[in-house]
Amino acid sequence: MTVASQSSLAELLEGGSPHPQQDAGPQRIVVPEHAVKALLRQHGLDVPAGHAVQDAAQLAEAAAGLRAPLVLKAYGQGLIHKSDVGGVQLGLTHDTVTEAAADMAVGLRTAGITAEGFLVEEQHPGGVELIVGVLRDAAFGHVVMLGLGGVATELLDVNALRVAPLSRADAEHLVDGFPGAPLLNGARGTEPVDRGALVTFLLTLAGEDGLLSQLGSHLLEFECNPVLATADGVTALDARLILAAAGLPASAPHQQTDFSGLAAPRSIAVAGASTRGTGFGNRFLAAYKDAGWTDGLTAIHPSAETIDGVPAYPSISAVPGGVDYLLVAVPAAAAVDLVEQAAGKVPFIHVVSGGFREMGEAGAALEERLMKATEGTSTRLLGPNCIGVYSPAGRQAFALGSPREPGTVSVVSQSGGLSGDVVSVGGSRGVRYSKVISVGNAIDVTPAELVDWLVDDPQTEVIGMYVEGVTDGRRLVEALRRTSGRKPVVILPGGLSRQGAHAVSSHTGSMAGAPRVWRAVAEACGATLVDTLEDFLATLAYLQHLPDAATDGVLVTGLGGGASVLATDACDRAGVTLTPLTEEIRQRLRALGHGAGTSVANPVEIPVGPASPADLLGDTLEAIVRDQPFGDVLAHVNVAAYYSYGTAGLAPLIDTLAAVHARGLPVRLAVVARNLNVARPEDAARLAEFAAHTRLPLFRSFDEAATAIAAAQRFARRRAEGGRP
Repeated sequence: MTVASQSSLAELLEGGSPHPQQDAGPQRIVVPEHAVKALLRQHGLDVPAGHAVQDAAQLAEAAAGLRAPLVLKAYGQGLIHKSDVGGVQLGLTHDTVTEAAADMAVGLRTAGITAEGFLVEEQHPGGVELIVGVLRDAAFGHVVMLGLGGVATELLDVNALRVAPLSRADAEHLVDGFPGAPLLNGARGTEPVDRGALVTFLLTLAGEDGLLSQLGSHLLEFECNPVLATADGVTALDARLILAAAGLPASAPHQQTDFSGLAAPRSIAVAGASTRGTGFGNRFLAAYKDAGWTDGLTAIHPSAETIDGVPAYPSISAVPGGVDYLLVAVPAAAAVDLVEQAAGKVPFIHVVSGGFREMGEAGAALEERLMKATEGTSTRLLGPNCIGVYSPAGRQAFALGSPREPGTVSVVSQSGGLSGDVVSVGGSRGVRYSKVISVGNAIDVTPAELVDWLVDDPQTEVIGMYVEGVTDGRRLVEALRRTSGRKPVVILPGGLSRQGAHAVSSHTGSMAGAPRVWRAVAEACGATLVDTLEDFLATLAYLQHLPDAATDGVLVTGLGGGASVLATDACDRAGVTLTPLTEEIRQRLRALGHGAGTSVANPVEIPVGPASPADLLGDTLEAIVRDQPFGDVLAHVNVAAYYSYGTAGLAPLIDTLAAVHARGLPVRLAVVARNLNVARPEDAARLAEFAAHTRLPLFRSFDEAATAIAAAQRFARRRAEGGRP
């Protein structure tokens, strides 16, 4: 007699085996393989014909209607990786299956495992072995993995991830783009697999209305390994499902806030400035006055009438006309008291103060009070433990001497110190900001909702993020999906090595660490993921200028064959392609005097240096791009040559770049100044000033430039495709 298979979620939870959890996560329920396969079959997916029995004596009857060769598997508590403990045997016949089960039971008992039953199935003739898995990530919810399966799963680790739910475009891109995709085309006489069936398999599992939506937040780990793909379809040979006994609580409804008043308040009050001029709040008063505040700026102080020339009042209620933005820079306990008094009276409160959850149990208790202080009110709280907001157009500032020219780049950062670097160093590289917002502990205003708001902000054209940990990852993914094809996004994640340290029992779980999940998020949303602050700022600087140029193809040009080869290698690492020049254009370049012992194929070697005419680079580029469009040009120059073979410093280089800039060529131009460290400081400063003034993207390395070019092309493709992956 065969065992009935569970179908509903409640039956699956009841019929599974509890699995000890090594961390503090939810109780894990391991669903028997035959029940998982019954669920797959109910959703129209193919699994081998088979039967499950509780008693080995029933196997002969159960196997009678199956075609040999047969596969025998044991199931029960502790049998997660069956192959590792002898719980799987292949190539059996009807005559040998019962004896094999008896031997298997003995071997399992020796390993301390008792088989609760056996599954006998028809053995599949074979195909391309794949792994399809779903894992509940702590930050972003469910992620889907497709890779090479079977013995190749861990040995080769060839896979790719996407965040769920999958659209059809997501599934198709996963099938066509995962590293093992070429094997699906057929090899050594085999037929290509049915790619459409594989797409359908993925969508049935993790599409909008797939199995994943039925299991919801109870799903911890799901894995089919191997999945056999052939020309006739897709079959799941093995299936593993681990559920959480209790699902995650439903997410609270999204709170929609217009953060315009955060970036451009009509009035500001600073609490924490001292009459002695030494308080942290005094720095903010100075920064605000430097940013242009002459009225609408007040201080909160119990006794003073003025502080640093700014009117002071004993409480928020006493400020004439009210306050739009309250900045709190007092010790943590006093900050909580002040927020409790101001909640509901001020639209935005920014708590600069530290001393909350980052300081242990006592600080966490204060943070809990701080959270509750604004609950149920119209007040939104930024922080605590954050530097705040920089917005030139809104006269928001957190440091003296910040650039005053507004731009179109907005950045959300979890680090206050890094926000200062973003403003100062980015400004020196020519980045002009609309807003830079640090969120600190983010107990109320989160990075996800700020990004969601920036998607529709007319003053923002490029979005950057520095994040260390995500508490509302699903909302962030929703927001990032809305940016696709609309606004380019650059993400610098920090602390990846510390994330994802929870226990997992599937191949999917072990291979879906935080760096890969972030790559999956970026890929699904068309964002660019970078590893360093330098790449982050370089890419933001480049993305400020997105003329209607081609979506792909890069032209590399400059002096020195070896340097051009290194530039080509950097482009290759970043995933951008050098498009060969047409023969007609090569002939044109030779007519201009290029090509004697050098390349005019792409890279194009041009002797740009201290003795070359100022128009040389511009003339050459114009001769190329007027007939063969390029999305981007990477032009590299050797700064050291201007000192080894010239006496005018970098003045000739600036003249050359100015001449190119004046032409207004229909390309995105990236200039790599090699060996800039040998320049005289005053010359380097003059070059940087020129680049910042003209907003000419200037890079110190080929990899920086290639990363930025790849980001521009990625966004251009998304925009051309209407935001689709």
